[in-house]
Amino acid sequence: MFSSVLGGKMKRHLAIVTAVALLFAAGMGTPARATFVLNNSAGGDGYVVAIPGGFDLFGGDNGKGNNYTTYLNTSPTAQTLTYQWTYTTNDCCGATWDPAGYVVNDVYTQLSANVSGSPGTGDASGIVTLNVGAGQDYGFYVYTVDGVLGRADIAVTTGVPEPSTWAMIIMGFIALGFVASRRRNDAAIFA
Repeated sequence: MFSSVLGGKMKRHLAIVTAVALLFAAGMGTPARATFVLNNSAGGDGYVVAIPGGFDLFGGDNGKGNNYTTYLNTSPTAQTLTYQWTYTTNDCCGATWDPAGYVVNDVYTQLSANVSGSPGTGDASGIVTLNVGAGQDYGFYVYTVDGVLGRADIAVTTGVPEPSTWAMIIMGFIALGFVASRRRNDAAIFA
C-alpha cells in the first residue's frame, strides 16, 4: 500500500517536472509573436508571403528602380533574435541588381553577394543573429536597383533556437532523468 501511494506522488512529480520543462522549452528565449509592417519606397511593388515559420519578402519588378521593400517590426524589449534566411534572385543578370539583407535601427546590412550572371547567380542562405534594443526597428529588406528583368526574394524563418532555449531544453531533460532515476530507486527500496 505504501508503495502505491509513493508511486502516485512520483507520478505527480514527474508530470509537474515535465510540464515545467515543456513550458520553459516552449517559451523561454523565443521572441513574442512579432507584427511586421511592409513598406515600398519610390513606388516599388514588392510584397510579402507567409511561409511556415516565417515569411518570404519579394523586391520590386515594376520598372521603378532605386527602391527598398522592407518588412520591419519594433522591438518591445532588448532581445537577441536568430533567423534562418534564404536569398533567391530571378533577375536575368544576377544578385547585383536586387541585393537583400537585414535592418536594425535604420542600419542596412547586406546578406546577399554582389554577383552578376544569370538568374540564380548569387543565391545564398545562412543564419543571422540580430541584437535589438527596446524600441528599435528591425527586419529585412530587398533593394531593387533597376526594377526590371526579375525580382529577388529573401525567405526568413525563426526555426533556430537561441542558446537560452537550448539551455532550458537540456535542463528539462536533466530534471526528467533525475525524477525517473529517483522513482526507480524509491520503487526498489519500498518493493
